[in-house]
Amino acid sequence: MNNDVQVVFSPELYMLQLGAMQDELKKRDREIQRLTNQLDYERSLRERLEAKYGKLSEEEMVPKKTRKRREVTPDDNAYSDFKSDGKRKPHAADAIRSYDDFHAIQDYYLEKGQVRDWAMWTIGVSLGLRISDLLSLKFGHIIDKDKKTYRPRIQIYEQKTGKLNNCLITESVRLAMDRYLESIKYRFDLDGYLFPSKKTKGKMYEECGWRILSSAGKALNLPLVIGSHTMRKSFANIAACVDKSCIDMNAITKVQGLLNHGDQRVTMKYLGSYQEMYDRARIAVSDFVLGKTDVNEIIAGTQYTNDDVVERLDALEEFSLKVREYSNGTYHKYSY
Repeated sequence: MNNDVQVVFSPELYMLQLGAMQDELKKRDREIQRLTNQLDYERSLRERLEAKYGKLSEEEMVPKKTRKRREVTPDDNAYSDFKSDGKRKPHAADAIRSYDDFHAIQDYYLEKGQVRDWAMWTIGVSLGLRISDLLSLKFGHIIDKDKKTYRPRIQIYEQKTGKLNNCLITESVRLAMDRYLESIKYRFDLDGYLFPSKKTKGKMYEECGWRILSSAGKALNLPLVIGSHTMRKSFANIAACVDKSCIDMNAITKVQGLLNHGDQRVTMKYLGSYQEMYDRARIAVSDFVLGKTDVNEIIAGTQYTNDDVVERLDALEEFSLKVREYSNGTYHKYSY
């Protein structure tokens, strides 16, 4: 039995296939003709231009060499804050490192006569609000209805979380407001924004606030990335370093058991311990802003640049080398 299968095309199917192949050949012929006509047109155009302006020299006909961009490997760029084109890598905003940094930015705004920006920086660090909430503040949030006295607290719903933030108005905020109101000659509306835009007189955009703060950091050549979140981070950093108050958690645990609370946070909120703790922290930040503390360097958190890390590693390596030399008896003038 023969298993080979022989396929026989009918005349109709054969003619259909033949027609399809002829159509494909005609299509390709038309494409070749189009390219030929285009080439003839470009050749004739070049001849007319050469007749009018002259032929190009061999040097001009050679295409210019484009500068090849240097490839940066991860190892080459591991400890650099800059990209291969010289631009700084995107980096989150840093907190200030010392009272000198905070005061330098204050002086920068005052020397340029920008009292509004000075007040925004001072009050922003004192309150620790996000830039979106800070720029949403109105005079009525701080000043009472009589336009003469300050409110004891700022009550504002945070835009990001929707939670109520009950901020204590500290001495640093009041003194900053005094200077700010004096600069605007006490002309304000309680419904007006505290830091309005100079162009629209309405709410300042967050991008504009970032630009104001960033320009100060660049002008002062600070080794930090100053941005809109710098104020909030600085507030947290200052509070962690300056505020030394604490709560007796043993007493809180005892009261938690007596009240049969399932969480210590519920007990602290019930006793008002949270608000008391927050107020003490804000007062401590206010004292720092006013220069009443003996704290200058702020070391909370990881506020070190790559240069600082390399410098510390070099110092440790040098120290370990001296220790080895001393232990081997080759270094006799070792001092602790």
